[in-house]
Amino acid sequence: MMIEQKPVGDGSNAIEHAPALSRQLRDPEKDSSSTTQAQGEQSHVSELPVGSTESDDGRVATEYEVEHLLHVVDNIPFRTWVACFVGVCERLVWYGATAPLQNYLQHAPGGKIPGALGLGQSAASNIVNALMISSYMTPIPAAVVADTLGRYRTMFWSAVIEAIGASILFGTSLPGALRAGAGLPGMVVACVFLSVGSGAFKTTVVPFIADQYEETAFRVKTLKSGEKVVTSRELTITYIYNAFFWAENVGGLIADCTPLLELYVGFWVAYLVPCCVMWLTFVPILFDRTKFVRAIPTADVMPQAAAALWCGVKGGFKMDAAKPAAQVVQHNRVVAWTDTFIEEIKASLLTCRVLLLFPIYWLCFNQTFNNLISQAGQMITYGIPNDMMKTTGAIAGIIVTPIIQNGLYPFLARRRIRFGPIARVTVGFGILSLTMAYTVVVQHLIYNTGPCFNYPLNCPAGNNQPNQISVFLQIPIYFAGEVSSVFCCTTGTEYAYNRAPKSMKSLVQAIWLAMGGFGSCLALALSPLAEDPRLVIMYSILAGLMGISTVLSWLIFGHLDKEKTAML
Repeated sequence: MMIEQKPVGDGSNAIEHAPALSRQLRDPEKDSSSTTQAQGEQSHVSELPVGSTESDDGRVATEYEVEHLLHVVDNIPFRTWVACFVGVCERLVWYGATAPLQNYLQHAPGGKIPGALGLGQSAASNIVNALMISSYMTPIPAAVVADTLGRYRTMFWSAVIEAIGASILFGTSLPGALRAGAGLPGMVVACVFLSVGSGAFKTTVVPFIADQYEETAFRVKTLKSGEKVVTSRELTITYIYNAFFWAENVGGLIADCTPLLELYVGFWVAYLVPCCVMWLTFVPILFDRTKFVRAIPTADVMPQAAAALWCGVKGGFKMDAAKPAAQVVQHNRVVAWTDTFIEEIKASLLTCRVLLLFPIYWLCFNQTFNNLISQAGQMITYGIPNDMMKTTGAIAGIIVTPIIQNGLYPFLARRRIRFGPIARVTVGFGILSLTMAYTVVVQHLIYNTGPCFNYPLNCPAGNNQPNQISVFLQIPIYFAGEVSSVFCCTTGTEYAYNRAPKSMKSLVQAIWLAMGGFGSCLALALSPLAEDPRLVIMYSILAGLMGISTVLSWLIFGHLDKEKTAML
């Protein structure tokens, strides 16, 4: 996380302006007729390069222009969108493979709900959580590899690993393989490959996408209206990531065809889709390999970072104690790193501190991959696959994301209303808190409805039928959950990239992703409650934890939005 300073003419620092896709407005002059102001304007004009005109697009903006002209999104190279497409394809594979997994693990074949292995809800949820943990923890070692091998090569080989995993999952889900007993061992091996491949891929593709936009300076641009503006790297990176996450929702919506295939054809066809897509992803990866911008790999910073951190701990938890001069004075030894390296570590630690509350967020948000799928199976689904209800989340993301990015943010910016990253995260946390509270209400209604009441699908009197309550009560859960992700996920990704030093971008991005792994670890601790009739208690705990996190996020970090260092 880079510590933001007052913007200067070279455009190397982030600027304090409104978030994604918003245009910055120049301050109104207090007295347009004052002589003092007129003299100031003349002095600023003198700062412009000699011979500059209104048509001199592309030149580096002066400090005055950076401070006073509108800031807009720059032109984005086509290779950036190719990299985004590759990332979306991989996400489609991940969502397509994991969407049917809860039913595949939990239910036995031949029941009202499609199934294959019949392990039960608790065991199935534990396996899904373990898959999530491994996929979120893999990015940390993968980041070390990416910093030495290079992001492109790491992305390529991680795609190979994930493609092998998708192929194994498809092969062992074939009816003949299931009858031969290959389903469970094949699923375990496939999950290992999928988690390692996906974890390594997503930790490299996110910074790789931003790497494709190389401009770092503020540059002058003239709009068709004749208005002179300044292009901003910060707004451009924000736009790229917003577009990427919007496209992810489109990919997730397409991936949700796998539950339909699971219901009406079989699991093997459902898993054939992600298998084919993953192998086809190599076409753009290889075709554009000479056009991609490849950041020069740096030496592995982890050993030095670990040593420097240890010196800081021994120096009273002060990183300045790890600086070369301090080490010479205090311990009479010469270290391999520089003062700049220590400042980079300090910036990274500040970034990670802001991300520490996200495990609770992921604990709640990831219920959509396991327990909420099981909850839908306890309700009347009207022929809709129970694991397809989360499609409403993807639809919500596709609709709401442009409204927030193109509507809400510019609306607030034009009215000079500050809506910094901490405020956005707090709003997202608050929305998810209310979502979990609503989930408690839905589960309570399920338990209070017959024929099986507290034991849906598991009572002789009800002939193992779901309780007579509509699954459409789940729609607000998925809708609100996706709205919260617009505020939280995009902001977290931007924060991790924009504030990370260049030599540590992959590592900080990996730590951001690891927050999801910690959330899944917490889910394992709650797994004894993930069965009837204790689900109301579990969802109540989640709602309470999310509410506490909402309050803490603002109380602890809210002041950062008042500082220039808080802007992305």
